[in-house]
Amino acid sequence: MNVRKAGRSAAARWWLPWLLGWIGMVALALLNGTLRALVTQPWLGEEVARRLATLVLLAVLTEYVWLLHRRFTLPSTRSAWGVGLTWAAMTLTFEFGFGGLVEGLSWSTMLADYDVTRGRIWVLVPLWITAVVAVVHTLRRTRVDARTAPAGSTAPGVPAGT
Repeated sequence: MNVRKAGRSAAARWWLPWLLGWIGMVALALLNGTLRALVTQPWLGEEVARRLATLVLLAVLTEYVWLLHRRFTLPSTRSAWGVGLTWAAMTLTFEFGFGGLVEGLSWSTMLADYDVTRGRIWVLVPLWITAVVAVVHTLRRTRVDARTAPAGSTAPGVPAGT
C-alpha cells in the first residue's frame, strides 16, 4: 500500500464523523432557536432573548465539540482548524442559502443579525464555530499530556522547580 493512499484512508476515518457532526451542530442550533422563539423571547423580549440564545448556543456547541472530539479524536491542530473552517463555511452557506433561496429573505435582513452596532452578537457563532474545534483539540491534548506525564515531571517547556 502506498503512503498517499494510507494517508487518505486515515483522513477519511476522522473527516467523515466530523462532517456528519456538522449536522448535529445544525440540529442543536435549530433547537436553540426554537427554544428562544417559544420560551425566552415571549418572556425577555426579542433582543435580550437573541443575545441569551447566542451565548447558550456557544456553550452548547463547546460541549458538543468536546464530546465529539472525545469519540473522534483529531490527529492535529491543523486538522482541527480545517474542520472548524469547513463547518463555518458550511454553516454560512446553509444560513444564507436557506434564508435567501427558501425563505426569500433579503441580504439586509439576513445580515442584520451580524450588526454589532445594533447590539446583535450572532457574529460570535460563526467565529466560534471556526475556532472551537481547535480550542477543544488543544485543551484535550493538554489534559492528556498532563495525565500521561511521569510523576514529578513538569509541563513541556517548563523548567523543573517552577
